[in-house]
Amino acid sequence: MKTLRRLVPAVVFFLICLFAAPPAAWSSTTVDPLDAMMNESYVYDVAFLWFNRLAEARLSFFPGEKEGTYRAVLEAHTRGLAATVTRDRSEVHSSLMERLPDGRLRSLVYESQASKGRGKNREDRTSRYVYDYEEQKIFRERVKRGQESREVFEMPESGFFNDVLTAFYNFRAGYFGDIVPGGHYRIPTFSRKGPSYILVDVYREAERPRHAHFPRGGLLCRVELDQEVFDTDDGAVFVWFDGQRRPARGVVENVLGLGDVRGSQR
Repeated sequence: MKTLRRLVPAVVFFLICLFAAPPAAWSSTTVDPLDAMMNESYVYDVAFLWFNRLAEARLSFFPGEKEGTYRAVLEAHTRGLAATVTRDRSEVHSSLMERLPDGRLRSLVYESQASKGRGKNREDRTSRYVYDYEEQKIFRERVKRGQESREVFEMPESGFFNDVLTAFYNFRAGYFGDIVPGGHYRIPTFSRKGPSYILVDVYREAERPRHAHFPRGGLLCRVELDQEVFDTDDGAVFVWFDGQRRPARGVVENVLGLGDVRGSQR
């Protein structure tokens, strides 16, 4: 039971590997890449051990309330017997972003919420990063068991950071360079430890690890995140893109020393 209660944060790991090159139908000369992604939504089934449909996850991207802002939401919840064991565990990760003159998105607010239980037994936990570019401050706010805390960080001189969802859309839009086999990408982000990077490696066909969950062909990449993002023991995840470069399958290997978390696009 403890294993499953800790699993949902790991479950959403594979979704972050939606760091795909834009589909071939996109053309940077005729279609704005972010406009092409607007209002898209992906749904995934997640399996672990004997649970073939342990959880369901969804990632959505849509306009924000103010002009020039965007919002991304990644949500996951357990299903069936797993929901009973985990007390209806769910997580929601959301990012509010604004678009810069050069087209890139930058983070304004990144929030993670986790909950379990119902009614009086419901337990909620929230972590939030707020980026104040005028004051050059970054605020980390947390609420756990009704207790609130706040930390303040000086914003480093670069002044440009990507939470994991903002990084995802900037990467897909091509703002960190062309996505090619053998490519290595360092995406600036910020964690409780200070400035850091999200690392993305796209495997060449001859170098890619073999795994039963990933068919031959397509494109396989590895994304390394700070462990803080989903409160897991490891920050690495693999994803496989099919021939149309759709993020079709993902794996988090050896979760809690018991087995792989496997995700498949519905």
